[in-house]
Amino acid sequence: MDFRQVIGRQRSYQYFEPWRPVERDKIQVILEAGRLASRAVNTAFSKAIVTYRDSLTEEERDALKTPLSATLFDLAPVYILWYHDMDARRRAVEERKWPTVASGTLVEVGALGPPHGWSHKYVQEVILPEVLTPGLDSGPQRGGNADASLAMQQGLLAALDEGLAATLAPFDEAGAKRLLHIPDTWEPVMAMLVGYPAESWEAAGQEPRPPLEDVCFEQAVGRGFVRDPEVHERLRQAGMIQRESPVPWREREVRALSRMAELPSD
Repeated sequence: MDFRQVIGRQRSYQYFEPWRPVERDKIQVILEAGRLASRAVNTAFSKAIVTYRDSLTEEERDALKTPLSATLFDLAPVYILWYHDMDARRRAVEERKWPTVASGTLVEVGALGPPHGWSHKYVQEVILPEVLTPGLDSGPQRGGNADASLAMQQGLLAALDEGLAATLAPFDEAGAKRLLHIPDTWEPVMAMLVGYPAESWEAAGQEPRPPLEDVCFEQAVGRGFVRDPEVHERLRQAGMIQRESPVPWREREVRALSRMAELPSD
C-alpha cells in the first residue's frame, strides 16, 4: 500500500472480527517496524509486549481494561502494550554495549562522523559526562518518551499496511504489571489493539482535524502555514486525505456491528 494511503486509512477502529486470529508474521512486521523507528542516542527506550485475548481468562482481560477501552479488549484478538524503559539510558551508559552512542559504535560505523564534530574523544569527554550521565543519580524518571511513541506509531502504520485494523487505547497499569510481569522501570505508553476490521475501512470517515493553518506555523507563532490547494488535492487523490466524518450510513453500520458482537447499540 502506498505510504500516503496508509496514513489516510488510519482511524480509531472500534470493531474487530473477534473470531479471526492475526497471523504471527504480521505481528512480527509490526514489532520490526517499531524496532527500526528513530531513537535518541540509539538506545532502546521503547519496549513492547504482545499478548492474546484468547490466551487470557476473562478475569485477566478485565485486569487490563479501563473505562475507555473495555469493549476493545473484548473484541481485539491481539494486544500489544507499549512501554518507555526509564532505565535504558542508565544501562547504556554503564554497560556501553553495541550499538548505543555511549559505546562509541555509531562513530565506528560512520553513522556519526567528524563533519558534525563526532569522534571517540567527543563521546568520552563531552557526550558521556555532559549529556548522558547527568541526572542518572536521581533514578528512573516518569514523564514519557518521544522514542517510545515513535516506535508505537511506526508499528501502528505497519499494522495498517498489513491489512489490519489497529487502534491505541489506555490500559490498566497495575493489572498489566501483575499479569505480564512488567518491570518497575517500564512506564506505560498505550495499548495497541490489533485485529481484522469488522467495520468498513472507511469506518466513521476520516476523523476531523483543525485546519492546517491553526496548528502549523511559519516563521512565527500566529502566522499559519498557508495550505496550497493543489497540494491538498494531490493528497486527496493519493488517498492521504479522505472523506471526513460523518458518513451517512455510520449509524446503521454501528447498529449492525453491535448486533453481531452482542453489544448495546444505544
